Amino acid sequence: MPHYMILARYTPPVLKNLLSSPEALTSRNDHADAFYGSVGGKVVTAYFMRDARWHFLVIVDFPDHEAAHAAIMVGQASGAFEAGEVYPLTSLEEAVGALKRAGAAGKVFYPPGA
Repeated sequence: MPHYMILARYTPPVLKNLLSSPEALTSRNDHADAFYGSVGGKVVTAYFMRDARWHFLVIVDFPDHEAAHAAIMVGQASGAFEAGEVYPLTSLEEAVGALKRAGAAGKVFYPPGA
C-alpha cells in the first residue's frame, strides 16, 4: 500500500474550538480511522505538533493513489484547514529500485541543447 505523510494547519475557528474543548482532539483518532477507512486507508501514526508550521502530521496507508486523492480533496473542501501538504513516501526497498532505474535512465538522458 502506498504511504502518505499529511501535514495540516487548522483554521483559527477550529483551533479556538480545540482550545476551549481539548478533549475533542482525542476523539479525532477515532474520526481519522473512520474517515481514512472510508476510502480504504489506514492510519499508521498521527501526531499533534507544537511550535511548528503545522498543527498535525498523519501517516496513512492508502490502497492506491486515487484513494489518497479522494481523502485529500474532502479535507481541503471541509474548510477546517488553512493549509496542508501531502507527500507520498517511499520505502527503502522502493528507493533502491528507483535508484537502479535512474542509473539506466541516466545513460540515456541529456540536457536540452547538449
